[in-house]
Amino acid sequence: MMNKSTFDFIIERVVDNALDAAQENDGDKEFQSGKKLAYYETLDTIKNELIAHDIDISEYGLNTVLEKLL
Repeated sequence: MMNKSTFDFIIERVVDNALDAAQENDGDKEFQSGKKLAYYETLDTIKNELIAHDIDISEYGLNTVLEKLL
């Protein structure tokens, strides 16, 4: 079973990677758009599951509008 610190670390990594993807402007625009959409879908799923399990989404930096983030 995964412990809380490992779970927290994984979510932090995904959020950080999503923020990096949101800042990237080089390369193929369609690829970058698809990458941002993939992170959006991933974070949206995580956010919804945290909410469904009554976990404070602000602990994971997900208390934001994801569309603005990405």
